[in-house]
Amino acid sequence: MAYDNLCKYLAETYPAAFVRWLARHYPELPHDMEATEVEVLKTELPVEPIRADFVTFIRAADVLLHIEFHLDPTSDPPLAFRMLEYWVRLFRRYRTPARQVVLLLKSTPAAREMPNIFTAGMTHHSFHVLRLWEVEATELLYDEALLPLAVLGKAASEEALLRETAARVERMTDASQRANVSACVQVLAGLRFDRALIRALFREEAMRESVIYQEIIERGLAQGIERGLAQGIERGLAQGVERGLAQGSHLEAIRLARTLLERRFGPLPESVADQIALLSREQAESLAIETLTFDSLDAVRTWLAVQPTASEATENPSEPS
Repeated sequence: MAYDNLCKYLAETYPAAFVRWLARHYPELPHDMEATEVEVLKTELPVEPIRADFVTFIRAADVLLHIEFHLDPTSDPPLAFRMLEYWVRLFRRYRTPARQVVLLLKSTPAAREMPNIFTAGMTHHSFHVLRLWEVEATELLYDEALLPLAVLGKAASEEALLRETAARVERMTDASQRANVSACVQVLAGLRFDRALIRALFREEAMRESVIYQEIIERGLAQGIERGLAQGIERGLAQGVERGLAQGSHLEAIRLARTLLERRFGPLPESVADQIALLSREQAESLAIETLTFDSLDAVRTWLAVQPTASEATENPSEPS
């Protein structure tokens, strides 16, 4: 998912900041270290390849830190079992015990009930679970590397938190870093805040300038669409559609919508393709954005069925599929 990809990027870019922050919550991690003492490791683990979100080696303490970022921990097999599997694979490869943290981004029923232990027979494996909405946002606001996570933290006023975050982003002096952090903040803020408020507080051009944002889009198109959920990519697709529309390309908007649907569901039935061809530019843009929320072609048909088409505007309505 795009949110996972963004968090992975932040952790890989600022590993020492993540170690220092998590050390406040988990005493077994070293509290004081230089950035040079933290080494980001490969996350693809041996045997049948599985990929951890983030793994770093803390030389000063001879400790591995493994972080998994999740929007919703529902999975098969259960995430608790996967944490055991990750631990075994890491120990097999590095011969060093791993300290593990599951970082949950949003309060959902599954996230609130996520256990911190896996038990089967005589096997017991424990790990840390950190729910970001229970973390005081103030402890994240003062580190530029962690600033994007602050918008999901605990605060007395959610809107005041977003405004404070936006103000801190604007005060950053390095233009490139400001663009990257701003893009990350906006993507994660989409989990909690109305898009109109986000756009009102952040400069839209910062998204276009962000190297990190472009990588999120690239990773998301390869992974998030296939896995079916990516609101961060949704914003990226909206950007892409807007650029196409700015060039007056109605056909390009329709082509983009069809391409994304075909990547999700394979070749489209002729009836669906014909309905898409009748969409206006604005409808094609909306369809491209909504693509990531559809779980089946039936959902696409339902969406198309309620859209007024150009033929309806001329009193010659097309028949819904």
